[in-house]
Amino acid sequence: MFPIPAIDQSVDTVEDAPVTATVDLAAVRHNVQAVQDRAGAADLMAIVKADAYGHGVLPVAQVLHDEGVRHFGVARPAEGIRLREAGHAARILVLGAPSPEQISQYAEYDLALTIPSADVAAAVVRHARPNAPLRVHVKVDTGMGRLGLSPEDVPAVLSHLAETPGVTLAGIWTHFATADAPGSTFAQTQLERFQAVVEALDVPVEHVHAANTGALLTLGAPTQHVSSPLVRSGIALYGLAATPDLSARLNLRPAMQLTARVTHLKTVPAGTPISYGAHWQAPRRTRIATLGVGYGDGYPRLCSGRASVRLGGTSRPIVGTICMDMCMVDLGPPSQPPATTVELGDEAVLFGPSGPTVYDVAQWSETIPYEICCSVSPRVPRRYVTPDDDSDSDPHPRSALALSI
Repeated sequence: MFPIPAIDQSVDTVEDAPVTATVDLAAVRHNVQAVQDRAGAADLMAIVKADAYGHGVLPVAQVLHDEGVRHFGVARPAEGIRLREAGHAARILVLGAPSPEQISQYAEYDLALTIPSADVAAAVVRHARPNAPLRVHVKVDTGMGRLGLSPEDVPAVLSHLAETPGVTLAGIWTHFATADAPGSTFAQTQLERFQAVVEALDVPVEHVHAANTGALLTLGAPTQHVSSPLVRSGIALYGLAATPDLSARLNLRPAMQLTARVTHLKTVPAGTPISYGAHWQAPRRTRIATLGVGYGDGYPRLCSGRASVRLGGTSRPIVGTICMDMCMVDLGPPSQPPATTVELGDEAVLFGPSGPTVYDVAQWSETIPYEICCSVSPRVPRRYVTPDDDSDSDPHPRSALALSI
């Protein structure tokens, strides 16, 4: 078991916080099983960068490890070091481009590094020592335009690395730019470019991997053939995909729910302005609930005037400009539900499996679901729940572990 981090006293505990992110670890377990089923015989590399997409890397990594995951992907060395210091012994690939001064850290913590250029390959050759081996994955740019060697440069770099003592060719990989768009011809073009590179390999490489979540869902078997025995998955582990339709292909279960408490209630007359800029004014005598959540917690300011929350058993609109620490909700006429039933301390759902969904918030804020989860601020306590085995028929958790991490 990996140690659970101590509560950080600089942020609220779950009991004190006006806003909480609840992470359903049973949903994570369900999702990794769904991805593994889709990947077939291939091993899974779980992408846990950005604190497991905002879900909390240590509790999530424990669940993934329990489900047999032995490969993890992170963006930066510090993320891999955090896993190592927590006792994680699995393979860890740092997906980002390394700087030469960081290379010794990769050896010290047994982190595999990405080779995105001939210059980085040369730096690895200079630093490599048989008593401090370096595991490398060569990145091929087949059309993403972000990191990677051009296909024609791959053979020379691979040969140079292969003949260097202290360097292990752990992988060669690429990343799709449009794999989450079903029917994308460009994704197919990228796949064909990568296949040509792989077919021309004249040195042994442990893993060849191209498939990510989008590719598993839209390109299917061809990416698994070129990727066997390793595929990468990130967003699907947390119950999401680029679109709800793609998510439905795996029957994914969103793992995070963001809730905020009602911290203030008041009744205002018609014409009363609410929040910065006075852009919204009450159209009638109105009951207003103030929630203890704002853009400082990661709830997008762009949701102002667009979003709704679930409060008092119904959907109610956010009104006025979302503030750093608070936002306001129109409960309607004070003599009617939900205005008559909502009380101080009641919880509003900003997003969760029962709605509004992460996809809703992403649409309101003109972004993607990935960003919504990753944006939930570190000051928001994470509450980890593990429903009983029969939770598929009952969405309400029986047990919970409350942490601030």
